[in-house]
Amino acid sequence: MPATSTSAGFLGIATELNSIPALAGSAANPDTPFVNLLKSLSPGAPFLLRLGGNSGDDSWWPIPGIKQRYLYPLTPTWGADVQTLLEAVGAKAILGVTLKVDADVNPRIARTEVADFNRYVGPKLIDAFELGNEPEFYPLSVVNGGRGIDTIAAYGKKFSTVAAGLGGVPLAGPSSGSPHWLPQLGTVLRELPSRLKLVTVHAYPLKNCSAVSHLSVSDFFTRASIQGLAASIHRAVRAAAAHGKPLRVDEINGIPCGGEAGMSNSFGEALWALNILPALWQAGVRGVNFQTVDGNLNQVITARHSASGWNAAVEPEYYGLLAFAQAAPAGSHLLRISNPGLAHIYQFAVRAPGRSERVILTNVGSGARTIGVSAAGARGPGSLSLLRARSLSATSGTTLGGQHLSSHTGELAGTPHPTIVTANARGVYAVRVPAHAAAILTLAP
Repeated sequence: MPATSTSAGFLGIATELNSIPALAGSAANPDTPFVNLLKSLSPGAPFLLRLGGNSGDDSWWPIPGIKQRYLYPLTPTWGADVQTLLEAVGAKAILGVTLKVDADVNPRIARTEVADFNRYVGPKLIDAFELGNEPEFYPLSVVNGGRGIDTIAAYGKKFSTVAAGLGGVPLAGPSSGSPHWLPQLGTVLRELPSRLKLVTVHAYPLKNCSAVSHLSVSDFFTRASIQGLAASIHRAVRAAAAHGKPLRVDEINGIPCGGEAGMSNSFGEALWALNILPALWQAGVRGVNFQTVDGNLNQVITARHSASGWNAAVEPEYYGLLAFAQAAPAGSHLLRISNPGLAHIYQFAVRAPGRSERVILTNVGSGARTIGVSAAGARGPGSLSLLRARSLSATSGTTLGGQHLSSHTGELAGTPHPTIVTANARGVYAVRVPAHAAAILTLAP
């Protein structure tokens, strides 16, 4: 299996261009807890932040003589603030560039965006420019001379026309998650410039974009939500590889259209996040960015500023991301599981750079389970920590190894509570996993 990427962090977040000031603060008053929360998700490798999504198409650097009233204006101050954030985290960014505006002005607007991103954020901090966002949903009135990009060929023509005016900057796309376009990714890529650096797609397993949707926390653990989603992304990875391109899922969360109360802020989504990540890793993706947007239910991180300074609160899902990041830092390798079919149990194992091995067992059943774990060459005592909450539907009270995240620092606080587990005479470790919890067993080399 491929190692977690060391050139850019495997695990990142995605947010909007107009959300990042509320999360990160300013160059003069940075949000240190937010910086620490990002750093913790990419130990041992630079973090990769995606700024775009809908705002990638709905923002611009204003140009004298052109009126675009619905676009969010970016400024030199915005650029300096993002630069400060990226430098503090040790990160690079994927930055969204509009492809949705009228065809007669789009090339000029895009050229200005790229030039000003480079000028005010800095090219050394930019991994790629993502041209457009989910173009399969563009309204017909604003693209391709009013005819819309109702075909992949029309989209490819628009993308190529705008890209031609951007020089040799690194480009990403198509930034699509449509069930109609994703299976045709190979066709889409044939229409795009060959110098595309990175193929980007979106993934949301549960659909809740209409009043008739009825979801429950258990839906996070259907086959479609983890194995099925990973299988569809694996097909996309193969399509990208056929064109010589890496693929990144640069926007993902459990539920699209802003999320759902009681689901998007539940501990169940934390356990889903912990287990979709190794499934996508095994599917061959370059990396994954979890969506957090200020003001909606998919907001994984919330930042607030007061007279006493910055505070950053997290939803349970962040703990699932952090558990994965700690278990599989950059340079880790997935290991083979000999008995992957246990009912109500998700499991994966990794070998970390220091050659310690971590076995992660998630129990989504209603009763505690004791599972025997053996690892080649491991005989010494192991250290066991738990990711847990009161229930799958709990929206607070999540702990990792007995610790909680401090809103003042963005780091784990409290005394860790690992359990020492010893192997029996046959080299088997008996790991007790409570109901609705995950256990992380660390074995020294």
